[in-house]
Order: sequence, then C-alpha cells, then structure tokens
Amino acid sequence: MTVGSHRLRLGTLGADDERHLFDELLRRADPTKARSISELLAALARAPPSAACRDGPALAVELFKRMDRRACELCPRDATTIYTYNILIDCYRRAHRPDLGLAVFGRLLKTGLGMDVVSYSTLIDGFCKEGKVDKAYDLFTDMKEQGISPDVVTYNSLINGICKTKEMVKAERVLRQMIDAGIQPNNKTYDCLIYGYSTMGMWKESVRVFKEMTSSGIMPDVSNCNSFIHALCKRDRIKEAKDIFDSMILKGPKPNIVTYSILLHGYATKSKGCFTDMNNLINLMVREGIVPNQYVFSILINAYATYGMMDKAMVTFEEMQKQGMKPNTVTFSTVVSAFCRMGRLDDALDKLKHMVDIGVQPDTGVYSCLIQGHCNHGDLVKAKELISEMHQFLQLDDKQPMQGRKGSER
Repeated sequence: MTVGSHRLRLGTLGADDERHLFDELLRRADPTKARSISELLAALARAPPSAACRDGPALAVELFKRMDRRACELCPRDATTIYTYNILIDCYRRAHRPDLGLAVFGRLLKTGLGMDVVSYSTLIDGFCKEGKVDKAYDLFTDMKEQGISPDVVTYNSLINGICKTKEMVKAERVLRQMIDAGIQPNNKTYDCLIYGYSTMGMWKESVRVFKEMTSSGIMPDVSNCNSFIHALCKRDRIKEAKDIFDSMILKGPKPNIVTYSILLHGYATKSKGCFTDMNNLINLMVREGIVPNQYVFSILINAYATYGMMDKAMVTFEEMQKQGMKPNTVTFSTVVSAFCRMGRLDDALDKLKHMVDIGVQPDTGVYSCLIQGHCNHGDLVKAKELISEMHQFLQLDDKQPMQGRKGSER
C-alpha cells in the first residue's frame, strides 16, 4: 500500500491501476484491510492532478461508494469508519463542494458514528474557502452545542474565512473565544489577522497584531513577516518594510520568493526613483539562490512599461521566456497597453499575435487598449476589425466553461 501511495504522489499510478488495487484490498480478509483502504483513499484525496490521474478526489469518492455498497450488501463488519467518512468529506472540500460534504453528516448520524472535530473542521474550512462564511459559523456554533471542542485548525479556518470577508471585529471576537477556550493561537492564526487588516489598509492594526503575537512568545515565521511587509508596503511605508526585510536577512526567518515579490512590488509602485532599489533587490535575490518566478518578471515588466522604458521592459520580457516561463494575460496586457500609450501600434499588434501564437487567450483588457489606441490615432477601420475579432474570441471563451460544467456534472 505504501508503494501505491508513493506512486500516487508521483503521478504515475493511473485510475485503472487504482481501481484494481482497491478491488484487491476489498477482497482481503486480514485485519489491516480497513487501514489500507483508508490510506489509499487519503492518498487519492491529496494527490495532485497528473496525466495518470486527473482528479484524485473524484476517484476517491467513486471508490468510497463502491466500498459502501459492498459493506452494506456483503460484509457489514467492514462498515466504514469515521476516519474514512472524514476522507470523503475532505474530497468534497477539495472538489469545492462542501454542500455534498454536509450531506455526509446525515450518514454519520444514521450509522451511529457521529461527527468529530475533524468532520466539522474540514467542512468549516470548505465553506470558508467557498466564501460561505455564515454557513461555516453556523457549523462552528453547532459543533460546540454538540459538545465537540474546536481545535486550533478549526479556529484558524474560521478566522481566515472571516478575515477574507473583512469582518475584522468578528474575527477578533473568535480569537478571544479561542484564547478563553484554552486554545493557543499559532503563527497561522495571527497571519490571518495581519493579512486581513493589511488588505483593508489598516496597517496600525496589523502592527498591533504583530506585536501581540511576539509578546505572547510566538516567533514570527516567514508568512507572518510577509503579511507585515505587505501591510507596510500598502501604506507606502517602504522604509519600515525594508527594515523588516533586512532583519529577516540578518536574524531570520530567511526571506522567500514571496517576501522579495512583495517588497519589489512596493518599490515598483512607489516612484520612478526606486529602480535602483529594485535592481539591488533582484541582485540580492539571485545571490541568495532564489530564482525569479513569473510574478517577479511581471512586476519588473510592469514597472518599466509604466514609465515608458520599453527597451528594458522587452529585454526583461525576452529573459522571462528564455528561462522557460510563459507570459500570462496580465503580462501581455501590460506590454500592449504601454505600446498603445506610446503610439507604437504595430508593436502592440505584434504582441497580440505573439500572445495568440503561444496559446494565451487575449481578454477584453488587451483588446480595449488596442481599440482605444487605434481610435486615438484615427484608424477607425482597424478599430472595428479588432472589435469583431474580440467578439469572436469572447464567444469561443464563453463556450469553454459551459463544456467544463457539463463534464463535471457527468
């Protein structure tokens, strides 16, 4: 079974192989059978999409139903355990269908197993991630009424969901409930609050939470520092953000690619005079062995393009592709928009062609720039052509999600 789980993680175990392995496990008569089945379902639920198995959670649900039928019809002693039901709930969470996970609660009550902290925590996280925070909070309340104590995972999921809805007073209230219940907040708890306040531009509150975290004896991890730097950059407090960054370099935790990206974006959006700081930061990142990713290149391209430094923007654009990274719609839109502002419409059209040639779908933003650019230069004929072309692309694009939905319903 361990070999099967390992191949699942590597993406080399196909769906038919998994079904065959599962059937073999069902036919077993040894006492380790239930554990092996649960291990396989858990591995499937967490397996990333691969050519061999595109949707592990969906296959896990299929196999669970097969096992459930067998348990009911042939061998009641193999009845599913709470651990296996929790795996099923997690599969529905990963499939963005927590409502189906909620239906499993009825089965748990019917079998007499009942729910546990993992059942509730998984569903609460699922509803929060789908933006249904009120439903998650109702489950949280119901959980406590049933005498099941939330753990740190439960509280973190709920606080994270509430912070994303920008209800920070409510999030703080849940934090106090957590502390009163004797559950120690961890880095993740405080990270949710710091990030929540920073997205609302309430940097003073972010600082307060950061200080509260450190005074409680919790050492900031890289994610906490990143959220704090993000809060400072949003308020144009780049110097303070750089001080935190420098402290990370000297004392830890070591900055990661996200840290560099946040500070780089802060420099890029502050003023034209920050290009020296941007270049120094890129050089430091490379010296520290961190390879720039697509987002880093996009920040640089956008900064150069915004200030009309198109030669530098295009050198960076080409370097990005040399390193095996495919520009996305946002990157192309930035370049096309800059060329249009400068009146370099032929260059802008070349980028549109390049975009289509490498399989990147133009969006309305790209076409709007091109249409506006040609209108401004009196070329209404080309502007009308682009409008027709845009409608054709958008009609094709609209059909894709419909096909995807039909496939998922099957």
